[in-house]
Amino acid sequence: MPGHFKQADLCLWSNNVRGLNVPERRSHLLCTLWAARASLAFVQETHFQGRNAPALRDTRFPTGYFANHPHAKKVGVAILIARTVPFQSHAKLADPEGRYIFVKGTIAGHPYTLACVYAPNTAQHNFLTRTLHALERFREGMLILAGDLNLALDPCLDTSLGTSSLPASYQRKALLALKNLGLADSWRVAHPLGRDYSYYSTVHNRYSRLDYIFLPIEYLSLLQSSGIHAATWLDHAPVWTKIASPLYRPRERQWRLNEQVLEELAATMEMSDALQKYFEENTTPDVEPSTSGNP
Repeated sequence: MPGHFKQADLCLWSNNVRGLNVPERRSHLLCTLWAARASLAFVQETHFQGRNAPALRDTRFPTGYFANHPHAKKVGVAILIARTVPFQSHAKLADPEGRYIFVKGTIAGHPYTLACVYAPNTAQHNFLTRTLHALERFREGMLILAGDLNLALDPCLDTSLGTSSLPASYQRKALLALKNLGLADSWRVAHPLGRDYSYYSTVHNRYSRLDYIFLPIEYLSLLQSSGIHAATWLDHAPVWTKIASPLYRPRERQWRLNEQVLEELAATMEMSDALQKYFEENTTPDVEPSTSGNP
């Protein structure tokens, strides 16, 4: 039996979407995630408000966890889980202001903690320090942290100009908070000296890498690959990372009839006519219905 299956990767996806209150944008995002075969999606700036938030799920991504701003259509984060991932939630912690959402549970019996954050554009280091303290108390098992930090952790490599408009102390304190939690930037691990960016600022005329997916240092052996897609319909480019997982999938896909076809009258009539024609043309009365291969 093991020969019929192979290990399945988890595709982690993170993107600042800058508002999803328009139905077309929600639909576009879900289609994009499915086309990219995202397993776990970390979404920032949903701009959902309190309990009046619209639904962000479908049959492909039936499970979602959200933190929304209580009074305004701003900030907001979400974690979406594909139907192919058997995630069982045990607990969650949502920021009342909609800046972070933590969820812990199991995937195929293995404990995971999923965290999505959206840092403000001022005092990012203070936000990250406070948030990671809360996450440290909450976490269990393998931690996956993703989000928009509004901060280039290494301005020399993570900005097109090699500089940052923020004080150097912001980067130092943010890196220290990540180090204390034992987290590593998965993209930078995969591309030690690489240059790629997830955001362009027209104000500063600068490309920057502000969007990250972090993994615990002790789990970096699971890292398969990491990259940054092109920014198409959003101003932030999505970042992705693939990691080995406890999941398995068949080596060969099994074909299955789309049952919705049976609900279409024209399709069922066409199939019925085709079957009738087949039996009319292939019925041979002189041959027994069942024959053996013996002479």
